[in-house]
Amino acid sequence: MNTKRQARGIKRSSVMKVQRQMLLLRCLGSGPKTSDALIDEVNSQMLEAYPKAAREALRHDLRALREVFGCVIEYTASVGYRLVSVGDLALLNLSNDEIAALRFLDASYSANSSLPDHQQVRRLVERIIDFLPIERRGALNAGEPILHQAGPVAPYDHDAQIMRNLRKAIAQRREIRFRYSSSQREGEENHRVGPVNIFTRDGHAYVLGYCFEGPQQMVERIGRYVDYRIDYISKNSLTILPRVLPPALPKRPTWTVKYELRDVVARNKKVAHWFDNTDIQYRDDGSALVTATVHNLWQTRQILLRYLDNCRVLEPPELIDMMRATAQGLRDLYPPSSNEIG
Repeated sequence: MNTKRQARGIKRSSVMKVQRQMLLLRCLGSGPKTSDALIDEVNSQMLEAYPKAAREALRHDLRALREVFGCVIEYTASVGYRLVSVGDLALLNLSNDEIAALRFLDASYSANSSLPDHQQVRRLVERIIDFLPIERRGALNAGEPILHQAGPVAPYDHDAQIMRNLRKAIAQRREIRFRYSSSQREGEENHRVGPVNIFTRDGHAYVLGYCFEGPQQMVERIGRYVDYRIDYISKNSLTILPRVLPPALPKRPTWTVKYELRDVVARNKKVAHWFDNTDIQYRDDGSALVTATVHNLWQTRQILLRYLDNCRVLEPPELIDMMRATAQGLRDLYPPSSNEIG
């Protein structure tokens, strides 16, 4: 009877050690840590995982991870223990399609360091690769060609602290205050804003915000809503305020736009849906009539100008006037040459 109890005790102890070692590996995976930090973190997630002689038990677990599972764990006095490789404990076995998606993410965030969250995504990709079996890691450098994203590249790095504060403010529905250097006006401006969401457009990151306080002459403020370029927010100026946003902010103004596209753009019936509630009527002659809802006529003009002279705006009158003014500005910028006049 005593022998059976002893055997059960040994088995329970062995299982607990393996569980503790797996938890230790998970803790190491989040970054370098000292002995005390590892012991505290493991104990916080597994009650009494390490006994009183915690340091000796930790050294035993690290030795087991290295010798039994082939993990590579380095130690530096000023940093602590760092997981270099999980060895035989590769826990991911991605399909070929998933490997292709990882290759795309890896290539996109290697080539363009100006993308938001660049460093975080790079670390995520590296972490996933670390947990792949060694024989599958080679697939990242082989296979079908990678789909590359074309588009403008912002020649600056995004401020990680500003991005973190913006996300926190949006999650907590709190007002923010910051200094802003608009390209529309000279000098720094003070803004008090209710942040709504973060988005990217043409290589730049923006925060859509409801402007409570800001310069009265802001041409880009539409119904108090502004697309703020995040790189225009002055470093160390963003503060999260105590005031919580109301359950619902005032509705953004909207316009119904209607425009025609010539057959050279629309005949294949694969026209892009640039705006909300886009409805496309393809005509027998190959042209198309597009109706949609927009919040920003200035940005709508930017998008529709991509079609050059293959697009004609029909509604609303304000957008027609903007397109007409742009056309006149181009005529003034590119007057007829002397040969054409003669």
